[in-house]
Amino acid sequence: MKSTEISEVMIRDHGKIVDLLIDFEKSIGQDIHTIMKAFDKFEWNLEKHIFVEERAIFIAYEPEDEVEGYSMIPELMKEHNEILNKLKKMKKNIKKHKTFNFLEFKEILTNHKNFEDEKVYPKFDQELDVPIKKAIIKRINEIELSDSGLVI
Repeated sequence: MKSTEISEVMIRDHGKIVDLLIDFEKSIGQDIHTIMKAFDKFEWNLEKHIFVEERAIFIAYEPEDEVEGYSMIPELMKEHNEILNKLKKMKKNIKKHKTFNFLEFKEILTNHKNFEDEKVYPKFDQELDVPIKKAIIKRINEIELSDSGLVI
């Protein structure tokens, strides 16, 4: 039987993103093609993850405690925006062969990930009923395009 726990699906995706972040970190200092290849793969998967959260999960979330729940979503979206902006600046610096603060980015991303893993996803699992969680997981799986077999 398939799991109906959002935390299981999203934490697994966080693991994939962390692996890609490590691959990107290992590429730093190599040739620009190697760096950009690792960065692009990481960027695509992180952007997709954020899209899934905001479009598949946040929209379906109707918190029991509306004040706490509805304040959490804008804060998470603000953090997503900050992460994406830092990612964009990092990409620009990489392309221009300029330095960038990878460790600061990694710390922000790690703190965000840990908060979601420990607080946000368990809250969704607790407060959403099984049919809604099944619908969210179905949407998440519809968005999963990474293994399409297309090669450029």
